[in-house]
Amino acid sequence: MSKSTVQLEISQAIWSRRQLLKSGVGLLAGLSGLTSLRAFADVPHIVVVGGGFGGATAAKYLKIWGKDTVNVTLIEPNDKFSSPILSGMVVTSQLEVEKLDFGYSRLTGIHGVNLVKDRVTAVDSAGKTVTLSDGVSTISYDRLILAPGIDFIDVPGWDKTKLPHAWSGREQLVTLQQQLADFPVGGTLVIKVPKLPYRCPPGPYERASTVADYLRVNNKKANVIVLDAQPEISIEADMFHALYTEFGVEYRPNIEVISVNSGDAEGNGRSVTFSQSGGPFEIIEADVINLIADHKAGSIIFDAGLNVDNWAPINPLTYESTVAGKENIYILGDSQATTQVKGGQAANAQAKICVDAILRTMAGDLPYATPITTVGCSAPVTQSKINWAGKAWRFNSGTGLMEVSAGNAAPEPSEVYLQPMLKWANNLFADTFG
Repeated sequence: MSKSTVQLEISQAIWSRRQLLKSGVGLLAGLSGLTSLRAFADVPHIVVVGGGFGGATAAKYLKIWGKDTVNVTLIEPNDKFSSPILSGMVVTSQLEVEKLDFGYSRLTGIHGVNLVKDRVTAVDSAGKTVTLSDGVSTISYDRLILAPGIDFIDVPGWDKTKLPHAWSGREQLVTLQQQLADFPVGGTLVIKVPKLPYRCPPGPYERASTVADYLRVNNKKANVIVLDAQPEISIEADMFHALYTEFGVEYRPNIEVISVNSGDAEGNGRSVTFSQSGGPFEIIEADVINLIADHKAGSIIFDAGLNVDNWAPINPLTYESTVAGKENIYILGDSQATTQVKGGQAANAQAKICVDAILRTMAGDLPYATPITTVGCSAPVTQSKINWAGKAWRFNSGTGLMEVSAGNAAPEPSEVYLQPMLKWANNLFADTFG
């Protein structure tokens, strides 16, 4: 698969609500039509923090569905969002990283979203304000949506500039891409799989097989070792075990990483110290260590007191925080705590449920009673073969949980899924940022 075969661009079409429901992209099933919002003397101000798949979708659809009945401000420190979806193709130099950069000009210029390029450092839930990075400037809100993505639980000795996770952010992707491009013949690569829950469950296993194939094709004769926190590959184990056998990948389950040595600027001295199944400490020296550390909610969730343990509990009918005293604050995407998978399309779908619920409740209605989120995943598992899978979650009023109601997957990886994968990704990018 060459770079020239990959075409990614945001559609210029503005998606109507009916088109969205027909498309199946981030499907919000069962919407029966919003009650017309009453006229407000003071137009409510909804602040959205974080411009990824969850935050950008929420800001966009608040204006599409709410129109002039709401003012929407998106707070995001970066000029562009770098998509983790399809990022595995950047790591193996099959796709230019620039093709996964998405700006906010259509959200501001077409949809009327206000954009503040800054970082939120504090939330005053009683005063309904957020504080910006200077520690002084504040923005007031009537409703607040937080979509900060994920953060990582630190590992002793970990310098992310030398041992990249490459699981979010443009710089991390480029760092790992360059390390693999410079990989020495006969070298050792270690990939660390985090404990569940983490963003994109098949992702680390896909990275291991695609990178092993990439190094094999480029005659690197690499030793690829997967250190998995799980007792077994957590998704499509038979397929990944077969790929690892084909490419000579060493798979080790039940791993707890104790510490790492990030090495010097030239990459010398890198190593990982770990225990397998509670056994004695072992050390592996490696040329490249892709340390995908265990996940937790974004830092603003902890700073705002919205977390229970590592995640933010929410009401899945609205995505409003269930922490006492945190009313009118909503959490989307990877940071929220539900049974749903963490990933970009999940955040996109959750954003529409949240927006629908906010507009309904502001109009004096109840939230929609049985929301559904559908989430697909499509990615390379070798240099040329693509795999895909999808699930749907439906709200169960008896348990109060989002529960899996349907699922499907490719019978086996194949080259024929390349164009469907790119179409799926393009549709999601357009629906979020277009």
